[in-house]
Amino acid sequence: MSMQSRVTQQPSIQSDKIFTFPKGIPGFEEYTTFKIFHKDDGKVFAYWLESCKSPVVTFTLVDPTAYDLNYDIFLDDSEQQIIKANNPLDIGVFLILKKEEEGNSVQLGANIGGSLVINVQEQLGFQKVLKRKDKVTEH
Repeated sequence: MSMQSRVTQQPSIQSDKIFTFPKGIPGFEEYTTFKIFHKDDGKVFAYWLESCKSPVVTFTLVDPTAYDLNYDIFLDDSEQQIIKANNPLDIGVFLILKKEEEGNSVQLGANIGGSLVINVQEQLGFQKVLKRKDKVTEH
């Protein structure tokens, strides 16, 4: 596949970095294929999920364990089928970051109630919206 990446400015991307979200991501259902990039500079470890259809649609992802958040997620049969979840060791959970700007201040928050569940081996994912009694969905 050959296209210019908004994040890395690479002219092409290898197929092993293309992930499919068969149902899209809520609010972005028309975008189902994404390129994944990562950055590890010793201070920050982040991933970018960039739409293959429209590179302007890009999400910043983080591993929740880097922030001492651990998930015990139950996948129902249909969710397991979506990502072909046969081996729990192939499944990764990621949080989408959001940026809020007020004046000169920028705050980053994570959607802890809507994590991305990705089968790294099958390159398939979906967003799992968690229901909590206290309705806390941001960190």
